[in-house]
Amino acid sequence: MASAVEHYVQNLSEVPQDFRVGGKDLPLISQDRVFEELPLIDMTQTEKQIKHEISAACQEWGFFQVVNHGIPADVVESARRVAREFFELPEEEKMKWAREEGKTDQIAGYGRTEGFRGQHTDWMDSLYAFLAPHCLKARHLWPSTPTEYRDTIDEFGKECSKLINHLLGILSEDLGMPFDGLEKEFEEYNLFYRANYYPPCPEPDKVLGTHAHTDHGAITILVQDNICDGLQVQKRDGRWISVAPVPNALVINLGESLLVGVL
Repeated sequence: MASAVEHYVQNLSEVPQDFRVGGKDLPLISQDRVFEELPLIDMTQTEKQIKHEISAACQEWGFFQVVNHGIPADVVESARRVAREFFELPEEEKMKWAREEGKTDQIAGYGRTEGFRGQHTDWMDSLYAFLAPHCLKARHLWPSTPTEYRDTIDEFGKECSKLINHLLGILSEDLGMPFDGLEKEFEEYNLFYRANYYPPCPEPDKVLGTHAHTDHGAITILVQDNICDGLQVQKRDGRWISVAPVPNALVINLGESLLVGVL
């Protein structure tokens, strides 16, 4: 059975070596972060203005935020709520849904992310699931507690798919392609879901919730915690910028498959 950070670090007064980071592994946050914010794009503007703002954001950042994006606020909030309720369950209940270590065909479940490529382990537990295509969903591996978890996350995935296709269309036209050009390019890609939980830490300055990384897919939709911040993104000039949560906004970033495979 896969372990979880919450279980592994219970009753510890200091961080185990497997989790400790320092020096070059810690991102240096720009002191200008209070004066610089991730682009915020209102999706109710004209398509021409939206395309212009997204194009500029992708060239300078590779990240942007969207508001009035079409995903109902209650759908987003319900997805956030059921994930939080799962992570608040007793450990023994959560571990019923643990992914098995070494079981490469288990595509959903709960557990921690192991260190890789010489990195230390992230101080983070996660809940994983494929939302599309149907053949990979494996809803029986999704938690049944809270009781509305499966239907809520399924609905959230359907709404995310609509937004992703809209964004792909805008990017397609910005690249001089037909509106459905990138949608066809990525129509065989999977829609993957991950909810993250960062347990209390006895030495928070010695760990990273998530190491610096790029996403492998085409587009990532990120729903931030609306209680506290923690997300940091790196601009193309190398500086790290903190991203404060914006009410009803979603953070969008382009993944490697889109940047390398198409652009």
